[in-house]
Amino acid sequence: HLRPIINIKEAEGKQKFRTRFGIHTGEVVVGNMGSDERINYTVLGDNVNLASRLEGLNKFYGTEIIISGTTHSYVKDDFEFRVLDKITVKGKTQPILIYELLAEKDKLDQKVLKAYKAYEMGLKYYFSGDWENCIKYMTAVIKQLDDKAAQVIKERAEDFRLNPPEKWNGVYAFDKK
Repeated sequence: HLRPIINIKEAEGKQKFRTRFGIHTGEVVVGNMGSDERINYTVLGDNVNLASRLEGLNKFYGTEIIISGTTHSYVKDDFEFRVLDKITVKGKTQPILIYELLAEKDKLDQKVLKAYKAYEMGLKYYFSGDWENCIKYMTAVIKQLDDKAAQVIKERAEDFRLNPPEKWNGVYAFDKK
């Protein structure tokens, strides 16, 4: 369950501890790996790598939990999400939709939900290459929520408006880990 947690460190006047998660669903290899001298219980595989890449993207978007479209298809009826972006990650060519996990179903403030719907509308314009409308929507989201993800998409759209990509398919390629 996703619920607000009383942060003891923050209550004591210490800095809040933040963490990030990347969640993807798929088959992995699990078990003890290594040699006779050193054994390590671990997981391996492309699906593990994708989850790791998603975890790292949280820093870029200012989010805490990013999930893949595969995972979204299993849990979409139980939680509130917003489509965050359509991307490729380093070493992959197949684009994926990524989502930010926001809250349990029907637990999100309606004003915040409305702002995230505006984000998704701006994202549709972004995917279609309508930079002006994308910028308009993302600007409105930023004014309401001070949202880093909206700022990221807005800055890309402003750049693409001045320097249009040769072929635009709505996919942003992350070429670094």
